[in-house]
Amino acid sequence: MAYGVREYADKLGVSRAAAYKRVRSGRIGAYRAGSQWVVPPEAIGLPLPSSRPLSPENAIRFLVSLSGLEAEVPDAVARRRIAEKIARVRDGSVDARLLWSWVRARSPRLALSASAADLPDLLQDARLARSGLSDPRAGIAASGVVEGYVSPAVADALAREYLLVESDRPNVWLHVADIPREESGAVPIGFVIADLLDHAGPREIGQAAHLLAEFSR
Repeated sequence: MAYGVREYADKLGVSRAAAYKRVRSGRIGAYRAGSQWVVPPEAIGLPLPSSRPLSPENAIRFLVSLSGLEAEVPDAVARRRIAEKIARVRDGSVDARLLWSWVRARSPRLALSASAADLPDLLQDARLARSGLSDPRAGIAASGVVEGYVSPAVADALAREYLLVESDRPNVWLHVADIPREESGAVPIGFVIADLLDHAGPREIGQAAHLLAEFSR
């Protein structure tokens, strides 16, 4: 059962202000449904982020570079900080929680609902770059869910075409951002890891940690 902010605060035994702080941190997988925040049940007991996030632009550049692709970083200070973070990942000193703290602000994340009959077509739509639960590299069977990245330029049109609506029981997760793709058309693997961490469940966190460990081998 999902919770509203008031119920979430009661479960934790904290004030509503403290609960809102957790919800808005991006770390517990909460999402908006209309004007209300929805907190997933697995959020109970999760810690707060352990570091300040990168800006959306630098979070994307970091994930692109971490994945082995070239990212243009005009600012020398940002370029150095991104390189330092990548070095920490590769020496094995970054766990899933810390990585998530860095990249949690990379893009808006929309929790939407679509007709189950439309999901196969949406998954095959060229405007959607599969990621997270919908990427085979995630190693999670999620046939009833679609997740991926869509450009801000086409997000509204995609939502209208597939009759996507905000939902507290979403089966579509759209990350709205322009990101590069690999030559194969896949999103860089760093985004798959970050998207799995968005869900905050033990299975998704476990798979993300497994993929993250590959960078230090």
